[in-house]
Amino acid sequence: MTEEHSASNIQAEICFVGALLKDPDSFVNYGNFMRSKYDFSDPAVKFFYDSFETYYLTFSQTVDETKMNVFMSQNPERLSTYKQYKGWKTIQQYMNLADENDCKNYFDTIKKYSLVREYGRNGFPVEKILSHKNFDKMSPNDIYRIIRTKADKIHTVINAGEEAVKLTDNNTKQIDRYLEKPNFGLPFPWYMYNEYFLGMRDTKLLFEGFLSNEGKTRKLMLLAAYVALVQNENFFLMSNEMDEEDLRSCLITTVINNKEFQDLHGVVLEKPEKEIVLGVYHDKGGGIIRRKIDDFGIYIESNEEYIKRVQVESDEYWQVKTVTEWIDSSDRKGKVLFKDVGNDYSPEQIEFELRKAKMVQNIKYYGYDTLKGYNTDDWSQIKQFATRLKELTKELRMSGYAVFQLSDDTVFTDIFSLSSNNIANAKQIKHVADILNIGKKLNKDEYHKYQMVAENDSWGEPVTEDLDLKKQYFCIKPDKNRAGSKDKVMLFEIDLNFNIWRNIGYIIKKPKSSE
Repeated sequence: MTEEHSASNIQAEICFVGALLKDPDSFVNYGNFMRSKYDFSDPAVKFFYDSFETYYLTFSQTVDETKMNVFMSQNPERLSTYKQYKGWKTIQQYMNLADENDCKNYFDTIKKYSLVREYGRNGFPVEKILSHKNFDKMSPNDIYRIIRTKADKIHTVINAGEEAVKLTDNNTKQIDRYLEKPNFGLPFPWYMYNEYFLGMRDTKLLFEGFLSNEGKTRKLMLLAAYVALVQNENFFLMSNEMDEEDLRSCLITTVINNKEFQDLHGVVLEKPEKEIVLGVYHDKGGGIIRRKIDDFGIYIESNEEYIKRVQVESDEYWQVKTVTEWIDSSDRKGKVLFKDVGNDYSPEQIEFELRKAKMVQNIKYYGYDTLKGYNTDDWSQIKQFATRLKELTKELRMSGYAVFQLSDDTVFTDIFSLSSNNIANAKQIKHVADILNIGKKLNKDEYHKYQMVAENDSWGEPVTEDLDLKKQYFCIKPDKNRAGSKDKVMLFEIDLNFNIWRNIGYIIKKPKSSE
């Protein structure tokens, strides 16, 4: 038996691939750490692994014979090799041999032998390791420690780790790179967010907290729609509070009523969400089109007849249809992808969903509603989850936006006194946040205490104005900002019926002499 064969465990390789085929989503947990060039000693197993990787990332996330055969047939060379290795029959054998619950053990065994083979190729004495009485109990890290002194580079390649970088090198080049490409992320739809946070930047996670029922999910949906439909980038939204139907109606309302979208789809219309979900439309004279009933309140008009009459009598109906068809455009580059995690929003499940979104869809931007404990209110668990979310955002090079709920007594807190102490469950998340915003709706009986500073006059000079009692205002205070300043309380004019959030400037306390 040759050294190469003695340093192989083909059974583990087969079982690992079989486990992936039985539970395709487990690829999310292992795919980033696999290096098939080194990890598989058997060419047939390597072929089926490489094929599965491409299949999962580009074709389907479920496996059956028909789908697999169609996928293989898309490439003549791949199909020829597939037939050479007896196709689906071999896949079925791999799956029959594997226990998907043992995938981690198969993975560790493959990595252990992979390291040994590469050390052997580079002249290290691996025979003693292979013949060691405890070799079966060794982990990949045990193998690395044995030959640690001369093996750092090999370990980095095979074990998919990262070497330290020298921050005292290449800084002059970095200056020129910033000239070519400033470190500014994808724009937010709110100008002060861009000014303060430098856009939605890779590896950065923004936490934002509001009181219950003050619009944190709706504001997040506005951001998701803006990223997808205006900036043409995919946005992945996870929610444990609102379901698909709620978010669809919110999306439609958002795109109908906000100017950023109106400029693109061309329909200028005000339509509250309540009318959309109730199917209320107006005729050309402004009256509500009602379904015909008899004296006893029983419908005398069929669904088809009523819909046809609405189509004939209502221009508003066709305006809404124009907007929804624009949203649904098949050639659209940016999409909002939604995952309802209400049944399981454990840290492990959220991590899985993020990894899958990055791996399969190459998602860069995501939102999470709502940051809270899963089956617990223990603050330490919530902080740990926030920490893990931050680590994942950095590791996957994504940009994240997570919302949470403030404590109920925040309603009594002055907007200039808002801080992480108002977080309902875990004020310690401030320690891990890149950006932490705290916001609350301004009660109209407080308007007399404040003034608005708008920065949009024709000369570019700030304009100070009193607050308008006819409007609803919302204040957002940056409590932490690693990108720079946090000295102003942002002011928004909002209308949740239309899901409008306009950043109109910032708020100041009114001088006592002017009250």
